[in-house]
Amino acid sequence: MKHKIVLGLFLSALSSSVFAANEGKITSIAFAGANMSSHPDVVQLQIEGGFESADCNTGVAAIRKSDTHLVSAALAAFAMGKPVKVFLNAHDLYFPSQKRCVISMLTMAK
Repeated sequence: MKHKIVLGLFLSALSSSVFAANEGKITSIAFAGANMSSHPDVVQLQIEGGFESADCNTGVAAIRKSDTHLVSAALAAFAMGKPVKVFLNAHDLYFPSQKRCVISMLTMAK
């Protein structure tokens, strides 16, 4: 039983360092095409208050073009002025020199 608790605490600490949740309204969205040299095929966004992650850029994060459902959700939230909760993956960088992390999950509430 003690080993399960220690393992659970370890996994919790590990996941919090890899995935950081951030919440706020989307304040801007930028669409980068396939020929954008620094970060192609992403939808980059900013949220109110910025992102809170020791391992990621605090100003911007992006959704990969292939995650079309996340892009659609971000556009809907932006158009409606609804806050989102964004989960950043610190191990998936789309612009490594500036530590810009990829958004792996986006949620909206009513």
